[in-house]
Amino acid sequence: MKTEIFKNEKVRVILFYAVLTVILTWPVAWHFFSSVPSLGSDTMQVIGVAGERVNVLKDNGFFGGTLELAKRSEFNIVTIYAYFEIIFGRVAGYNLLFFLSFVLSGFGMYLLAFYFTRSKPASLIAGIIFAFSPFHVHNSLSTNVGTMHQEWLPFFALYLFKFFDPVRNYDNSSKNIDANISNGRISGPSEISNGAGNLKVKYFFLAGLFLAIIAFTEHQLLAFSLIFVLFFLVYKIFTQPKVFLRKKFWIYAVVGALVLSLVFFFMFRSLFKIASSENNYLNPGFKAAVKYSNDTLSVFIPPSFHAFWPDAFAKLRGTFERKIESSFSVYVGFLVLALSIFAFFKDRISKKWFWLAVALGFYVLSLGPYLHFKGQIEPPVKMPYLLTYNYLPFFNNIRTVGRLFVYSMLAFSVLAAWGAAYLISKKRNKSEKIKEEVLNENKEEKELAYLFGNNLGQKIIFFAISIIIVIEYLAVPIKTNLLLHSSFYEKLGQDKENYSVLEVPGSTDYDFASRDLVWKSIHRKNTVNGYDFARVIDDHYTFQRGTPIIRTILYDLPGGSNGNDRDMMKDSYYDISSEILNYYNIRYIILDKEGLKGNPAKGDLNMFYSAQAYVQNVIKCADEYQDEYLYACKIDVGEKPNHMFLAMDYSNNHWVGKSKSKNGLHRWAENGAGVKLVNMTGAVQSGEMNFNLKVAKPLRAKVFLNGNEVYNKYITSINQKQAISVDLSDIQPGENDITFGVFAADGTEIRSDKKSDTIVVYQLSIDQ
Repeated sequence: MKTEIFKNEKVRVILFYAVLTVILTWPVAWHFFSSVPSLGSDTMQVIGVAGERVNVLKDNGFFGGTLELAKRSEFNIVTIYAYFEIIFGRVAGYNLLFFLSFVLSGFGMYLLAFYFTRSKPASLIAGIIFAFSPFHVHNSLSTNVGTMHQEWLPFFALYLFKFFDPVRNYDNSSKNIDANISNGRISGPSEISNGAGNLKVKYFFLAGLFLAIIAFTEHQLLAFSLIFVLFFLVYKIFTQPKVFLRKKFWIYAVVGALVLSLVFFFMFRSLFKIASSENNYLNPGFKAAVKYSNDTLSVFIPPSFHAFWPDAFAKLRGTFERKIESSFSVYVGFLVLALSIFAFFKDRISKKWFWLAVALGFYVLSLGPYLHFKGQIEPPVKMPYLLTYNYLPFFNNIRTVGRLFVYSMLAFSVLAAWGAAYLISKKRNKSEKIKEEVLNENKEEKELAYLFGNNLGQKIIFFAISIIIVIEYLAVPIKTNLLLHSSFYEKLGQDKENYSVLEVPGSTDYDFASRDLVWKSIHRKNTVNGYDFARVIDDHYTFQRGTPIIRTILYDLPGGSNGNDRDMMKDSYYDISSEILNYYNIRYIILDKEGLKGNPAKGDLNMFYSAQAYVQNVIKCADEYQDEYLYACKIDVGEKPNHMFLAMDYSNNHWVGKSKSKNGLHRWAENGAGVKLVNMTGAVQSGEMNFNLKVAKPLRAKVFLNGNEVYNKYITSINQKQAISVDLSDIQPGENDITFGVFAADGTEIRSDKKSDTIVVYQLSIDQ
């Protein structure tokens, strides 16, 4: 039985790419159960998010958890990582999917290329190109998880072509076709006829299925695929116009579009809701579309992670707008480009021109809205993607324009297969041409020979092309990450009590914030710290930035300052710091040694020891823990909250300026500027708020507590400090809004960013 399996051609092809994956991603296989392949922090983000979903699946059961994730619009490729983590473990599960992305990329491209060329060795070469291109290697190691799982694209393209091709003529002529292809007379089945043929529902269903899988993988990859479909439809309008006159085609098209639209809406409903809202944080802005596009020369420049010549073209790479791995490493390879040219040396069939249009079209689109040449966009030259950005719905939300190149790589792989088939066929020995009857006899014994070519010359050409491409693409040894972490996180995970932790530098360091997603999935506690990765969400961390002590620990300590907790307040809150932390149910402050050590090469200081000294001096630690990874301070819960404090409201955009002075910050306020008054006592309180005020011209100043006016005075003393006292009553437990009103003499509200039109506020304090 086992022998029969290995005699299957497709199984042998899969094994071929599996062996290549082990070799060309070394040493991942050697550390399969101990570390994951990774170039950077994005890998940790994927593993961390997958870990959170593992917790959902474990808490709710497999089916209940899956339904819960679907309700959250989180049922996508990362959920597959969660399934694999549950079955195989965090490391092995991730590595399996990593390997599958290469194996299936190679196998899918082999099937697609063979469909056109009918040359097995040329199709194997196409699979090598698509699977192990620097573009795929980079996206896999950096774990751009959508583009990493490019393996579904060739399957989608294959069944899209099969659906449209004249199936009746192909089926009736398949035997003659195989023989004619072997004799080099034609290049593919669909060149037999340009008629409408039979549209097979099987292929339509499979094309739709793989498009849905692409959507499941990533919404951006789906968007790119829809552009590919537009290319394809234009091509078919010119080559098979009769298809579009058939009622059956339109029934398929309309039903398929409706079904897929419903599927996509369900999958991306939360994204549609955000993209249609006023606070569309998914839109990174036009500058991001320019920045994250490719340079014109990037296809010719080997990446910096090349095994043999990482420093080659380093100076040229340094001119690119994005100096990260050669703008996503869209290096095609000189031999691949040459093979793509060879594709047109014989039989310039229409399908070759289609794939050339896709290769060049997506390359041009990946250059973004303006032409980049050696990092320069001046003078700005408008590019076709500008139309896509402005007129195709939701494309303005796409940040990583350079990843459009994935379809260029697909197309170059197909073209290179044609070129390789041309070179290999030149070595065919006429005496070894095999007739149709011989092909049908002893087929199993001849399969392996046909896999690499029929004679010695063909084998030499195949292996020579393959080796040169591998050398052009080689990226071994690949970096791996052991995911090492403190056992303290497991200890927290075993504690079932509900509380929060505050981790430093979890709000200021991209690398640590990425690793922290993994640690969070282990300790399962709410984290007060947080970080916006690809897109900044307005007002996402206003609480952390505005609350004294919390702001100092999260933002000031990592930067080397510990005296800014006052902002424009008169006094610091060091003496009630533990009360504030307890009020917000923060049980631990955790300092990460790796994240705080700085970069001596860049002159950054090691902030761990000063941060530790600050925590030990200011916070009352009931207990302390320290190992090689972190230091943790457990907050003394005996410090019951019984005070009030003032906190900056950083979501308030009516503070129009600030300036430092020996007495802290001065802030300029237009009408509507405000702060938070936090009553931690649990009961209604009364108090007195004091602050200093200056005006550059006569203005009326008001103060409101939760919308109720508590102070109103017309200030006429110019550029003189005014000491203001405001009696406050009915201060509710929790957060209370203190708002400053600024009005002209005639009662007109002042909304201006000119300092001369506003009031200066500083030295705020609250007395109980």
